This record gives sequence, C-alpha cells and structure tokens, in this order.
Amino acid sequence: MRPFRFCPADSSPLEDPDGEGGRRCPKCGRSWYRNASPTVGAAIVRDGKALVTVRGREPKKGRLDVPGGFLGPMELPVDGLVREVKEELGVAVEVASEDCISMAVHTYGDEDEPVLALGFLTTYVAGEYSPDDDVADLRWVEASELDDLDFAWPHDRELVRKALEHG
Repeated sequence: MRPFRFCPADSSPLEDPDGEGGRRCPKCGRSWYRNASPTVGAAIVRDGKALVTVRGREPKKGRLDVPGGFLGPMELPVDGLVREVKEELGVAVEVASEDCISMAVHTYGDEDEPVLALGFLTTYVAGEYSPDDDVADLRWVEASELDDLDFAWPHDRELVRKALEHG
C-alpha cells in the first residue's frame, strides 16, 4: 500500500506529511498514517534443530523463512501465531507472550510495505506436519548451518539462532 494521497473518509487530497508521517485532511481534519503491519513467526525447536520453511509463494518464493504470517485486526500475537502455524503446517503449537524472543522492522512485497515482525519460541503440541500450498518444503536445521542458508529476511535467521540458543 502506497502512502495515502487522498482521505479514505471523504476523498479530499491530503496535506503534505507532518513530522510524524501523518497526512491531514483539510476537509474532515482527520490524520492518516502509514503504520507497520504486525506479523508473527514461530521458531519450533526439537532435538537441537529448528524448523524452517521454504516459501511456496511470492514474495521471495523458494527462500527460507519461519512459519507465521500477518495478524488479523484485533488478533493477539499468540493467537495469530497458533492459527498461522496450524494453517501452514497442520500442527498445534503452544506459545505465550513471554516467549517473544525477537522483534524486527522490515519491508514486505513489491511496494515495500512496513512490517513489525514478532518472533516466538514455540512448543510443538500435536499433529502431523502437512504443509499448505504456501509452504514448498520443510527443513530441520542446526545452528552451524544458519549462516549458509538463504533466508528471505535476516530477522528470521536471527530468530532461529536465538531459539536454538534457548532451545
């Protein structure tokens, strides 16, 4: 999504951005901001290895990341992570707010959408791994392999590294 140029409420042209990145509508007086979208990622560790996924879709198709995705409106990060892992992998994980071990900001997609990525150490609970179509493959990796792997986003590599250290 590109920055707002017109007011979403009344379609008036917006003023130039202020010092905080907001653009004010001269007609209705509301200010509009381009905020980061929250995402969650799961580090699942077992027997000294962490699960990574091969992206089955763009952006960055074929590169590695961790299970997870965008949060829905009003969705808590731990609830969204449990949902995303179940959708992508078919398994249940257990996670709590205290399990958040990484935070990063980055951009996503062709329009460089701002994203706030929250990474969690999770515990496998139940189910058979059966990847959805947005996951091309699953790999279990060790810490010694991380620097040589082609991660889509550097923060995912660091999430996996921290998770293996906490393991």
